[in-house]
Amino acid sequence: MHIAHVTSFYAVPALAPSSAVRSRGLAYRAAGHEFTVIVPGTEPSVTWAEYGTVVTVPARGRALARGFVPVAKAIRRALEKLVPDQIEVADRLSARELGAWALSSSVPAIFIVDTPLEEAFSSHSDVAGYDRVVSVSPHPASDPVTAGPHGGVPSADRHSTSTTLDTENPMNAPDGVNLEVFSPLRHNSGLRDSSDADLVLLCATPLTSAGQPALAIDLIRRMTASGKDVHLVILGDGPLRSRLERSSAELPVQFLSARDLELDERAEVFATADIALVTTGGHAGHAIALEALATGTPVVNSHTRGIPIAFVSGGGLTVEPELSHIEHAIRVLGEEPVENRRDAARSTAVSFDSIESERAFINLHESLHRREK
Repeated sequence: MHIAHVTSFYAVPALAPSSAVRSRGLAYRAAGHEFTVIVPGTEPSVTWAEYGTVVTVPARGRALARGFVPVAKAIRRALEKLVPDQIEVADRLSARELGAWALSSSVPAIFIVDTPLEEAFSSHSDVAGYDRVVSVSPHPASDPVTAGPHGGVPSADRHSTSTTLDTENPMNAPDGVNLEVFSPLRHNSGLRDSSDADLVLLCATPLTSAGQPALAIDLIRRMTASGKDVHLVILGDGPLRSRLERSSAELPVQFLSARDLELDERAEVFATADIALVTTGGHAGHAIALEALATGTPVVNSHTRGIPIAFVSGGGLTVEPELSHIEHAIRVLGEEPVENRRDAARSTAVSFDSIESERAFINLHESLHRREK
């Protein structure tokens, strides 16, 4: 079948599509399905990636001049051209209109949220028209994937006139990481040595005020001022990039665009760093931390909205977002033997394997497809 995914049109470009969506696309294709991701951009385009087709719908700059409603209509027009068998919607602001379109078009639809399920159901106008609401908010992978009491098949009738979702049919798909793609085997010694620094730090974050990339730059400024031989790689995209590049012009800071990297290339960047800094919180921070840990790179989490990860000793530390605390945590982790800290990081990540969630999504789509037939 052909599955179309509408990513969040109001998230930062660095997260659209996210690594989780890309990994899920790989799983869909391995299961024999076609996958298309609809993403926001400035100009319309169609490109191809290893995880599927990427359709860009104008939704930035001048495209927003008339408000949000035309953007939702543009997404709907893209779906009408694609003629998918099923859709996934992870965009709250177009969710209502896309749910109505799915219902009227008899296209099975899944609404994906990164919040607890009870929050999603607080507004039935958002979830109307959807067969299932799936929460991918951070959970340990040891939590079971649940698909409601009906064995994965929603009880709502797509051909009826009802627009009310059966709220007894939610699904939790624990957030995770692709342990095959994000692996310590991605470590690139040549890339690591090209920095010519004793310590290579990575900060993967949206380049926005909420992503707090400036905190990592201030840390490098402090460390180099005290004579530390350190190199910072900032991986991300966003409106603050030019300003951040100017502020760090005299510092050992390198910027990489997340949009330019395939999944395996992103994994290589993570695996090659010595320590990863997590400066953003919530779902995004959790996902970034897992990517680092899975590649064997220990994490210093400095966001006040903590990530629900119990680090194996030597695999990571959570500290206050203050430069002295972050620098101390880096020093503590840096004193661990390299193999010990890399093993500890990987061990922390193994219980968050995304394969369970990906299988749950595939089973859900296939159950909807069988019912439609």
